[in-house]
Amino acid sequence: MIRWPVPPGTTGDISLIRTNLPASRLDPRDCPLKRSSDARPMLRADPEAVQRAEALQDFTLKVFMDAMDLIEHGRMAPEWAIEQLWLTEGTFGLNGRRRAHPVLLAWTVEAVQSYVAARKADQQMRQAAGLPATHPVPDKWVVGQDPGQIDSRGADTYEATAWGRRYAAQDGSTRDLWLLSFGATKEDRPEAEKAAAAFVAARGMPAKGGWKARHTPVPAGALHPGRTTAPERVRVIEFGCGEGTSAELLDWDRAKVQQRFASDAWPALARAVDDTRVLPGSSCVDCKALSGCGELVRSPGLLQMTPAGPKRARRSVSVTDLRSYRDCPAKYHATRQLKLRTAQPESPEIRRGRAVDSWLNERHGTHPHGGCRTLPGPADPSSWTSAGLHLVGKEAEDGASMLEQHAQVCPLNGLAPGELVRVQHQVTCYDPELDLVLIATPDLLYTRRGGWVWWEMKTANSRLYEGEPLMASYPQLAMGVLLLAAGVLGGDIARSRVEFELLHSDDLTFLELDPSRSQVVSEAREVIAALARPWADDQLYPATPGRPCGSCEARNWCRPGSDHLAATVATEEA
Repeated sequence: MIRWPVPPGTTGDISLIRTNLPASRLDPRDCPLKRSSDARPMLRADPEAVQRAEALQDFTLKVFMDAMDLIEHGRMAPEWAIEQLWLTEGTFGLNGRRRAHPVLLAWTVEAVQSYVAARKADQQMRQAAGLPATHPVPDKWVVGQDPGQIDSRGADTYEATAWGRRYAAQDGSTRDLWLLSFGATKEDRPEAEKAAAAFVAARGMPAKGGWKARHTPVPAGALHPGRTTAPERVRVIEFGCGEGTSAELLDWDRAKVQQRFASDAWPALARAVDDTRVLPGSSCVDCKALSGCGELVRSPGLLQMTPAGPKRARRSVSVTDLRSYRDCPAKYHATRQLKLRTAQPESPEIRRGRAVDSWLNERHGTHPHGGCRTLPGPADPSSWTSAGLHLVGKEAEDGASMLEQHAQVCPLNGLAPGELVRVQHQVTCYDPELDLVLIATPDLLYTRRGGWVWWEMKTANSRLYEGEPLMASYPQLAMGVLLLAAGVLGGDIARSRVEFELLHSDDLTFLELDPSRSQVVSEAREVIAALARPWADDQLYPATPGRPCGSCEARNWCRPGSDHLAATVATEEA
């Protein structure tokens, strides 16, 4: 092990290493250097990034946690807390709190009611089983040590934390840690994360402070023994706020906690704090090392637009974000920023499209790359499965026909062995003038004779509508043109192309765009800027009811959207 190198663009102290549950997941989409930088809370960006607060609360669970603190630690009735939530727009009169969007308020009310009911049911179950009740604990649980000698990482202090809601039996025999997710329960959390959560619950001691400094232990004499006693057993329980469901992830004794931490959690955490590889993506938004990162491509003035208001804190944006905002600003804020989504029934067309897309992704990732012409389609065109989706009947037959149409013109057919192929590869660049990280994930990227080809595929029941320009209909193509023209991928721009394949059950449409032509680039820039201008300046995200309400994943918590649909149904029935 060698001393962890301080990344360019950062400064400060690396002697404190603090791990949390997200670090143990080792999410392959995250940047390893960003993750290891985050594990050093006293390290900071140099220069410091703009930290202007947004108008609305964008930490989804903050209002929920404040409400539950009032109920569990302030001993307030749930009904009173919910009333205050509405009256104060989620601030509860607390300093430094941003008001919440009406959609977040409605979602939080449901989550609080469901959580209170789940806790009550859990305690009734324990009582029936003759087990001691567990009571709310306001302390942070931190596993830590006093500063010692500087080790090979450059650290003298290690801390482990686990964010959630904490409970303990009065006699200290049992501790519960409730983890929270936005939608349904995550019973498939990685083993390393579960072991890390159990370790903090079993070994953590009451502490205060933290953030960008070491935690300070709460003197044991100031607390009830039940809050400081090391428990014999710990439980970790998952609660899905969106669906109001809970599941017990583990119930372990101290010996098993120690064994599982050593075998599952510590190897993952050690990798998290040591890894210095760089992977640009959504992690760039709040990365301390962005200003000194040599892997993130800079494209000043990529969109050639100037926001009307003051400079905002750094954000990321994708075409999916912009299309969601175009549908409805409230939908964008709820589903893209806050990640609030209900499960909506998929239409047969969407199911078929996802199945076809997944099938092609698997085929395009086959090594060596021989193209789809050399690979078989579904053995039974009337019944086949892809990405866990089982298609039957006409839905399956149309999908199989689309795969057959594609196989004849697959861009990888006959591709030279030395060319590069990347399936669903995330492309990222940074516009320092807007302090904006742009993210795109094309279906396929591949090199061809020195240039890069950006390939997108869609399935449809009808032919391409000729009354609207191609890039306006499919703005992801415009983003591809801009990023290729800006040299984000490198290669010879004159040899680069954006290819678009629209699959039908009995035919296909194939078009391409040349990013070396100034007229094409200008049109692409205007398409993206037209979507981005209103998004860039909005901080309130009002609901704009209309046709997109029918498929909006946040509609359950949106009064204007629900009222619009009710009025539409009433009009149709009249």
